Amino acid sequence: MSVRADVETFRSIPIFSGCDPVHLQLLAFSAQRHPFAAGETLLKQGIRSSAAFLVLSGRAELLSGNEPIGSAGPGAMLGEVAMIADLPSNITARAGEPLQASRIDRSLFMRLASEYPEFGATVFAALARKLDGAIADLSGLRPAFDQSRGFRGLRSS
Repeated sequence: MSVRADVETFRSIPIFSGCDPVHLQLLAFSAQRHPFAAGETLLKQGIRSSAAFLVLSGRAELLSGNEPIGSAGPGAMLGEVAMIADLPSNITARAGEPLQASRIDRSLFMRLASEYPEFGATVFAALARKLDGAIADLSGLRPAFDQSRGFRGLRSS
């Protein structure tokens, strides 16, 4: 895959869709391609990662604890919020088959964001919209929780 193709892949990701193509070229050129063998871990739940991964080919299994919760294929960005915020990952991502990913180091991302403030502002605004959408989704569930029976009356058998 060329840098140009990687730029188009980055542009397809909502947090990067509004970014200047020059900034995405810098990101694509500076990110490292990393192959993962089937079964190899990209992200581990509860562990901080200094990088996020853009899946270029192959498929990653997504797990919460030991429970499968989905999969991610080409064009999926994994661990971007944890990488940017320097937080532990909230999922485990493991290569379900041989996988090629673009590894974006936190130091690279933060350097781009500080040297090109418009890049940082665009990405952070997209992340804020993503967070706002997640909060709205959770708020929509509140009535169901309010109407449900509490756990207090339940007995273990």
